[in-house]
Amino acid sequence: WVTRPHSPSHFSATSSTIRTSAQSSSGLFMSQGKSKNTEARTEDFLEFINEPMDSTVDPAAVTGTPELDDLAPLVRCIAGAADKRKAEDIVALRVSKVTAMTCFIVIVSGNSRPQNSAISAAIIDDVAEQFDGLQTKRGGAEGTADSGWMLLDYGDVMVHVMTPRSRLYYDIEGQWREKGGEEMDLGDVLLPNVVLKMGEGNEAAELGGGMGGVSEEEDPFWS
Repeated sequence: WVTRPHSPSHFSATSSTIRTSAQSSSGLFMSQGKSKNTEARTEDFLEFINEPMDSTVDPAAVTGTPELDDLAPLVRCIAGAADKRKAEDIVALRVSKVTAMTCFIVIVSGNSRPQNSAISAAIIDDVAEQFDGLQTKRGGAEGTADSGWMLLDYGDVMVHVMTPRSRLYYDIEGQWREKGGEEMDLGDVLLPNVVLKMGEGNEAAELGGGMGGVSEEEDPFWS
């Protein structure tokens, strides 16, 4: 894969107005389940998207549709792994025309701590299996399911596993769309929703068909 330049300040995320709100509400949304290092990276993450468009990027150099991009197989693998763990609202945006930080952003939602952990683990396992042991830059997920926002940083592809509430609050895909991100069609990967058969309810609860034993009052990220 082509490795893009990275720095702590080049991390993806949301606008300055949301960042201001996020700082005042960090106890609810981002500080839980995070180390001090991860919290610091989150602050950098929230600053990046408010920077001017990267002048070093030549949009004309990125040709073809996102579906034909060299990184499309990796993105499909990630989306498929998340889909197998019943992730919702799976979106992939190609952002290589507007930033040199990364090429694709993938955002998925899970409805409980157990489900978000299962989604992240499935992505890590499937990518390693299908792409010669490829690992994230940190060797695993950044953040925990308790934080409501887990990051898998593969360099050229960044994956955000979020609860619906934190995803709506930070609106990562909305910010990248405004900058010119191109949505990739995942229709050939994502399975249509099916009606659960008798006896599958417990598994569905564990992987996201409910709170997985966590009440709404106990999980501030539930929406």
